[in-house]
Amino acid sequence: MSTARMLLPLLLLALPCSAHAGQLVGIALDAKAELVDGDLHVLPHPPPDTAVFLEFDGAQAREVARVSAPTGFQGPPEALAISPDRRLALVAGPQRIDPADPARLVPADTLTVVDLAARPARVVQKLSLGATPGAVAIAPGGRTALVTHNGDDSVSVLDITDGRARLAGRQSLGKDAGPLALAFSPDGRRALVSFPERARIGVYAVERGRLVLPAIRELSAGVYPASLAWCSDDVAVVANYGRVTGDVDTVSLLDLAGAAPRVVDTASVGPSPEGIACSPDGRHVAVALQNMSTVPRDHPFHAAGSRVVLLRVEGGRLRPVAEASIGPWAQGVGFVDDATLFAQSMGDRTLHIFRIEGDALRVAAPIRFGEGAPAAFGMPAR
Repeated sequence: MSTARMLLPLLLLALPCSAHAGQLVGIALDAKAELVDGDLHVLPHPPPDTAVFLEFDGAQAREVARVSAPTGFQGPPEALAISPDRRLALVAGPQRIDPADPARLVPADTLTVVDLAARPARVVQKLSLGATPGAVAIAPGGRTALVTHNGDDSVSVLDITDGRARLAGRQSLGKDAGPLALAFSPDGRRALVSFPERARIGVYAVERGRLVLPAIRELSAGVYPASLAWCSDDVAVVANYGRVTGDVDTVSLLDLAGAAPRVVDTASVGPSPEGIACSPDGRHVAVALQNMSTVPRDHPFHAAGSRVVLLRVEGGRLRPVAEASIGPWAQGVGFVDDATLFAQSMGDRTLHIFRIEGDALRVAAPIRFGEGAPAAFGMPAR
C-alpha cells in the first residue's frame, strides 16, 4: 500500500467562495474509543472529537476547516451533513464518556452546527435533540434537515435559516419502528428510511422538508437493512448489515420509479456491509464491509481487516467487479467523483483512497488521522 500522508492544518478558507471548488467531504473523528481483540475500550483522557473538512481534487485532498464537535461510531456513518451551498454542516453526537465512569460510553443527544463560511470555520450552535441522533440529512433545497432517532422511533425536523438550525419538531414513525438511516432523493421529493429490526425500507413522499406519513410503501430487501444511498432520482441501494455472525451479507438495488417501488436485485458481498455509496454517474456502487474484523481473534470467522467491494450497475442488476483491503472496523464509504472513492477505517484511523480504472480498484495515498478515528462523513448534495 502507498505511504500514508498526514494532513497538516492549512490556511482555512471561506469554502463557498472558491470559483473552482472541488468536492467537499466532512469527516467526523471519534477520539474516545478503540477495539482491542473485539472488546470496546474507552481511551483515557482523549482529546475532543473533531470534524475535519477536506476538499478533494481527484485523489488529492487538502484540509480546509477543522472544528471540535462531538461524534461517535454508534449508528450509521451518514451522521454528518453539509448544506448544498457548502456554508453549514451538521454533526451528530450520539455518544459521550460517562461523567460517573470514564471507562464507559453513554448515549448523548447533541447536534453541532458548524458555520463553514466563517474565517475560520467555527461552531455556532450545539442543539440538544432530546434523543440519540443517528443519520443526518439536509434536504437538497438546504432549508430543512432530518435526523433519525433509532431508540425513540422518531425523526427530528430542523429548519435552517441564515446559517442556523432550529429544532422545529419531531415525527413519530410508530412504536418499535427503530429508524436508522435516512436519505433524500436528488430532487428532494422523496426520502428513504431504513428500519433494520423490521427488515424494511420505507419510501416516503416529502413535503416542506417533512416526511409524509404513512410511507408510500415499505420494501423488504435483506437482513438488517442499514445504510442507504440514491444513485439517481429513481434508483437507490441499501446495505443489509446482517447479524455479525460470519454469514455472507448482501446489498440490494431499489427501483423507485412509478407508483410501485420495489427491490429488483440483491447481491452477496461479504460479512456486515457498514456503508454504501453510488458514483455520481450511477454506474458503480461501493460498499465497505466490516468483514468480521470487529470480533475477537479466536472467533472462527475473524478477519484482520475490512474490505471494499465495487459493484457495477447494469441492466437493473448489481454485479461485483473488484475488491480491496482496508483497515479493520470499516465505517462509511463515498465517491469523490466517478473515478475516486474513499472508505473509512476506525481500526487504523485512516481514510483509504482508491481510483477506479476500468472495473479495477487502484490504491492511492491514504489519509491517516492522529487525533481520532473516522466514524462518519458527509458531502453536499450534488
